Amino acid sequence: MYWDKLNHDEIKYAVFKALSENINYREKPILGIPGTYLDSEEFYEDAPFLKDAPYLSALIANPNHIGCHTLGDTGSSLFKGTQQIEIDLIKICAEEILKGNKDEQDGYVAPGGTEANIQAMWIFRNYFVKEFGAKLTEIAIVYSEDSHYSMPKGVNLLGLKSIILKVEENTREIIFNDLESQINNYVQNGIKYFIVIANLSTTMFGSVDDVNLLGNFFEENELNFKLHVDAAFGGFIYPFNNAQSQFSFQNKYITSFTIDAHKMLQTPYGTGVFLIRKGFMHYVKTEEA
Repeated sequence: MYWDKLNHDEIKYAVFKALSENINYREKPILGIPGTYLDSEEFYEDAPFLKDAPYLSALIANPNHIGCHTLGDTGSSLFKGTQQIEIDLIKICAEEILKGNKDEQDGYVAPGGTEANIQAMWIFRNYFVKEFGAKLTEIAIVYSEDSHYSMPKGVNLLGLKSIILKVEENTREIIFNDLESQINNYVQNGIKYFIVIANLSTTMFGSVDDVNLLGNFFEENELNFKLHVDAAFGGFIYPFNNAQSQFSFQNKYITSFTIDAHKMLQTPYGTGVFLIRKGFMHYVKTEEA
């Protein structure tokens, strides 16, 4: 798959058209809208250079993108123009880069990979609780010792257990015997549900976990699990360099991805991207909202 690179005028047209479809805080009543125009003494909306700066113009327009806009029609949205750009981005990442089937993935742009990883853990925790009546003491998050520190953060926030897998000293590969012995031990001690994290390039070593080894193990042992891929570091490189990559939505074991644009895609912070198969986002939707 190849994409035509938009020239600057085409990017300007797309962004400014999208902004024109959003509510303008200065022209419409905004009481009750969760957002506002920026302080005009600090952010000059009429600065002449902005007409050639679509990204900065979007920042100053300050659209509210809180939420997951792939879930339904955004036609009535106050920010439908720029939210549609986000939807297009999610579809490119999920379908064209990670080979998801058309319209079968949800996602959103997060401040970074830490939130996106915790989002996956939160969703799967609630999935196990709501669908299987799991107790928090029966759920564990499984990840290698080289995994990003967002994993222990998620464990701490969600009240779950950690199962930290050892890796080979030189290759940084997960040691299968350690995986087998630890999981068997935890099963005997009451763990019934597993949130498994596979790394698509660890931050410190660039190492890639064997996602099929993990999936096969849990499936063959008839364990209840969901698998998330932390591709924050390698997600915008690996799929292009590995035509037969097992890290895609075509892999039955994988339910969700974190993929950070502000790393190898060279976009500004924070553009973490969270992607997940449809049918899971509702586990963390706030009913009260």
